[in-house]
Amino acid sequence: MGVRTVSPAPQLLADQVRLRLVFRILAILGCAVLLAAALTYALAVGSQSIPVDQVIAALRDDADLKKSVLIIVREVRLPRALVGALVGLNLSVAGVMLQGVVRSPLGDPYVLGVSAGGGLAAAVVLLQTDAAPGVVPIAAFAGSLIGALVVYGAAWDRSGASTVRLALAGVAVTATMNAFTTTVVAMTVTVGAQAVFQWLVGGLYTAAWADFDLIWPYSAVGLVAALLLAGRANVLALGDEIAQGLGLHVEWTRFLMAAVAAVLAGSSVAVAGLVAFVGLLVPYLARRLVGSDYRFLIPASALLGAALMVAADTAARYSIPALLGQSGIEFPVGIITAVIGGPLFLWLVRERRSQW
Repeated sequence: MGVRTVSPAPQLLADQVRLRLVFRILAILGCAVLLAAALTYALAVGSQSIPVDQVIAALRDDADLKKSVLIIVREVRLPRALVGALVGLNLSVAGVMLQGVVRSPLGDPYVLGVSAGGGLAAAVVLLQTDAAPGVVPIAAFAGSLIGALVVYGAAWDRSGASTVRLALAGVAVTATMNAFTTTVVAMTVTVGAQAVFQWLVGGLYTAAWADFDLIWPYSAVGLVAALLLAGRANVLALGDEIAQGLGLHVEWTRFLMAAVAAVLAGSSVAVAGLVAFVGLLVPYLARRLVGSDYRFLIPASALLGAALMVAADTAARYSIPALLGQSGIEFPVGIITAVIGGPLFLWLVRERRSQW
């Protein structure tokens, strides 16, 4: 009886695939470590710095700890950090989904009108003083979905929706809806306008446990739905003709991915406002780490986006004001993400101009 041998070429290929899988898993674990570090730093620094061992003791509800430390960590900084992490997760995964829909790295909730639609709807509902808190994210989801559909409908023709048309339609819809949002705020300056202004720049000034309770169900549902669509997104990335040949319903898959993006982006807008470019920046970085396979890209983007948002909010709240000697003020986190993501957007436009 002869002994079966494996030729060197398939064996080498199998080793490369195994090595790639190990690297991807390690990269995702590295993103989780970054998130843990960002959360620890966010809980430790502020107007009153708290040693890490006391932060850990506060999280464990140690009865021997000072009451003031327990309140600062558990009631002030922890809910804000967790809300920031979920906002970053949501926007990053929404960016991954939208980039899959348009097959372009320029697919970002802020660029394609999704965040602007959610912001307008949430502003209108929030300014109704008798509106229940749970209605705001639902309205933001509906507004985000409408914004995405308007952009896609304006860019679509019989040949599909090109990246250029999507980008132009996104800019137009975003500008229009932001103008409406500003008008709504200007007409109601005496009724909660300060809260709406926070949305326009993006911030976590007032994030509390109520906001965490509001956003986490949408984050959980959206993340699970995105992971369930990962296989279809991989097929869609092969191109419409090949995807249809493999039995994929292309337009239905695009709609589902856009709907998941609307759920995630809408819930983020409801608690943090119009935070720009997270959905553009994080998927770009995650692709450099784990490649374009959505089964790895989605969890890597979720963890990396959460870490980035927590770190950016800590920088806006503490690090940058302290560096400028202005410890009494706080910058909107949306400015930090815009400063980082804006140049990246322009670089991507320039780098890929030959493809358009």
